[in-house]
Amino acid sequence: RCAMDWKGRRQSDNIEDERGSSPMGGSGGGGFRFPGGGIGGGGLLATSGGLIFSGDGAGSLVAFNATDGKPLWNTRIGQITNAPQTFELDGHQYVICASGDTLWSFILH
Repeated sequence: RCAMDWKGRRQSDNIEDERGSSPMGGSGGGGFRFPGGGIGGGGLLATSGGLIFSGDGAGSLVAFNATDGKPLWNTRIGQITNAPQTFELDGHQYVICASGDTLWSFILH
Protein backbone atom coordinates (compact mmCIF):
# COMPACT_ATOMS: atom_id res chain seq x y z
CA ARG A 1 0.00 0.00 0.00
CA CYS A 2 1.61 3.26 -1.09
CA ALA A 3 0.85 6.94 -1.00
CA MET A 4 2.45 9.97 -2.63
CA ASP A 5 4.32 12.56 -0.60
CA TRP A 6 4.22 16.28 -1.31
CA LYS A 7 7.07 15.90 -3.83
CA GLY A 8 5.20 13.19 -5.75
CA ARG A 9 7.42 10.33 -4.53
CA ARG A 10 5.89 6.99 -3.59
CA GLN A 11 5.95 6.15 0.11
CA SER A 12 4.92 3.00 1.93
CA ASP A 13 3.08 2.88 5.26
CA ASN A 14 6.49 2.70 6.95
CA ILE A 15 7.68 6.21 7.70
CA GLU A 16 11.41 6.62 7.07
CA ASP A 17 13.61 9.50 6.05
CA GLU A 18 15.83 9.32 2.97
CA ARG A 19 18.74 7.86 5.00
CA GLY A 20 16.55 4.95 6.13
CA SER A 21 16.26 5.94 9.78
CA SER A 22 12.93 6.14 11.53
CA PRO A 23 11.72 9.42 13.12
CA MET A 24 10.38 7.28 15.98
CA GLY A 25 13.75 5.87 16.98
CA GLY A 26 15.71 2.99 15.56
CA SER A 27 17.67 3.09 12.37
CA GLY A 28 17.69 1.51 8.97
CA GLY A 29 15.26 -0.88 7.40
CA GLY A 30 11.94 -1.22 9.15
CA GLY A 31 10.77 2.27 9.99
CA PHE A 32 7.62 2.71 12.07
CA ARG A 33 4.11 1.52 11.22
CA PHE A 34 1.35 3.83 12.43
CA PRO A 35 -1.76 2.16 13.86
CA GLY A 36 -4.78 2.36 11.58
CA GLY A 37 -2.84 2.37 8.33
CA GLY A 38 -0.47 5.33 8.08
CA ILE A 39 -0.28 8.95 9.08
CA GLY A 40 -3.65 10.63 9.33
CA GLY A 41 -2.54 13.83 7.64
CA GLY A 42 -1.15 17.15 8.71
CA GLY A 43 2.31 16.23 9.91
CA LEU A 44 4.24 15.62 13.11
CA LEU A 45 4.93 17.71 16.21
CA ALA A 46 8.02 16.84 18.27
CA THR A 47 8.37 18.38 21.74
CA SER A 48 11.48 18.94 23.82
CA GLY A 49 9.87 16.72 26.47
CA GLY A 50 10.24 13.64 24.27
CA LEU A 51 6.75 13.41 22.77
CA ILE A 52 5.70 13.17 19.13
CA PHE A 53 2.12 14.06 18.20
CA SER A 54 0.49 12.96 14.95
CA GLY A 55 -2.79 11.88 13.50
CA ASP A 56 -3.16 8.20 12.67
CA GLY A 57 -5.08 6.56 9.86
CA ALA A 58 -8.01 5.81 12.19
CA GLY A 59 -8.90 9.48 12.88
CA SER A 60 -7.14 9.85 16.23
CA LEU A 61 -4.60 12.34 17.56
CA VAL A 62 -1.83 10.24 19.14
CA ALA A 63 1.08 11.10 21.46
CA PHE A 64 4.08 8.80 21.04
CA ASN A 65 7.22 8.36 23.11
CA ALA A 66 9.95 9.85 20.90
CA THR A 67 12.52 7.35 22.14
CA ASP A 68 10.79 4.05 21.44
CA GLY A 69 7.72 5.05 19.38
CA LYS A 70 5.20 3.55 21.80
CA PRO A 71 1.79 5.24 21.87
CA LEU A 72 1.20 7.00 25.21
CA TRP A 73 -2.16 8.71 24.68
CA ASN A 74 -4.80 9.13 21.99
CA THR A 75 -8.18 10.65 21.36
CA ARG A 76 -10.48 10.09 18.41
CA ILE A 77 -11.30 13.49 16.93
CA GLY A 78 -11.60 12.64 13.25
CA GLN A 79 -9.22 13.05 10.32
CA ILE A 80 -6.42 15.46 11.27
CA THR A 81 -6.24 18.36 8.79
CA ASN A 82 -3.17 20.25 10.06
CA ALA A 83 0.08 19.53 11.86
CA PRO A 84 -0.41 19.59 15.64
CA GLN A 85 0.99 22.76 17.22
CA THR A 86 1.95 23.70 20.76
CA PHE A 87 2.00 26.92 22.74
CA GLU A 88 2.22 28.11 26.34
CA LEU A 89 -0.37 30.36 27.97
CA ASP A 90 -0.52 31.38 31.63
CA GLY A 91 2.04 28.73 32.59
CA HIS A 92 0.25 25.82 30.86
CA GLN A 93 1.36 24.05 27.68
CA TYR A 94 -1.31 23.29 25.09
CA VAL A 95 -1.43 21.15 21.96
CA ILE A 96 -3.89 22.21 19.28
CA CYS A 97 -5.00 20.36 16.19
CA ALA A 98 -7.72 20.78 13.58
CA SER A 99 -10.14 18.17 12.35
CA GLY A 100 -12.28 19.48 9.51
CA ASP A 101 -13.68 22.83 10.65
CA THR A 102 -13.12 22.13 14.37
CA LEU A 103 -10.06 23.26 16.34
CA TRP A 104 -9.24 21.00 19.29
CA SER A 105 -7.13 22.12 22.27
CA PHE A 106 -5.53 19.86 24.88
CA ILE A 107 -3.57 20.86 27.97
CA LEU A 108 -0.41 18.95 28.83
CA HIS A 109 0.17 18.00 32.46
